[in-house]
Amino acid sequence: MKRLQFLLVMFLAAGTAMAQDNSFLLYSLKGNVSVVDNKVETKAKVGQLLKSSANLKIAPGGMATLICNQASMFTVNKAGNYSLNKFKDSCREGSNNVSANYIKYVWNQMTSHGEGSPGSNRKAFMNTVGAVSRSINNIWIDPRLDTVNYTAGDFPLSWKSYTDAGEFQFSLYNSSNIADPFYTQVTSKSKIMINSFATKIKEGSSYYWTSAVKGEENDELKVLNFVSKDTYDKLVSLLKTQGGAGEAPAEQAYRIAFMLEDAHYLAEAYQYYSKAAQLAPDNVLYRSTLMSFKKDYEIK
Repeated sequence: MKRLQFLLVMFLAAGTAMAQDNSFLLYSLKGNVSVVDNKVETKAKVGQLLKSSANLKIAPGGMATLICNQASMFTVNKAGNYSLNKFKDSCREGSNNVSANYIKYVWNQMTSHGEGSPGSNRKAFMNTVGAVSRSINNIWIDPRLDTVNYTAGDFPLSWKSYTDAGEFQFSLYNSSNIADPFYTQVTSKSKIMINSFATKIKEGSSYYWTSAVKGEENDELKVLNFVSKDTYDKLVSLLKTQGGAGEAPAEQAYRIAFMLEDAHYLAEAYQYYSKAAQLAPDNVLYRSTLMSFKKDYEIK
């Protein structure tokens, strides 16, 4: 019996030690930063995965932003030699303002290899997927378009058809009453650009939209919120403050793009994904994500 109790205590102690062992991912770097692991010093690299037993050496003027346990992001911006096991308090989920969805996504992208195209699994880390359609008709609208927040820029509202229909009717409503659209447009394409009816909608208002094969009806309505520029600008200003210190312009643009897409600002997210790819043209993740985003939302 004593032996059983001893083994149980040892098992629990080992489990506790393992639970307290943190892992760190280098998200961004500035200046001269190195890593000391097993008494071997090497230059720090973005995307490098570190154990809590490693040390981080930061020279004057340098800084490093790390992600801990897929849960939190923090920045070390003072020169010194830091043992990573001293940052347990910084590893608590919710200990910072950066989106938890984004932190988990970046961790996945930087630590996964050969598991699909980079950036193609964004929706698995977002809240943008809506409910499954219950309508029975010849049109399918991606649940990611259940709610679209729009401020400026051109962006398509798209759908797919289960038939070889040659024409579709796009309808826009002030309310959920599908018998009373205030704007309709017939098109041979399976999408419509927001700019084509932007003059028909009012800033600060919400609308419903759908598409149907011409001559048929579709009661599956999606929401389009025309958000004021002031509201949008305040959101972007807030997002800009939530990145790690020393975040490069391309890193900031990519993070903001992800967070805007997660918040249903699709036209605006597209602008920031494009900006990130332009600022860092050699970054495979940024370039691949932009291509994936365009494919997801039928952008040519």
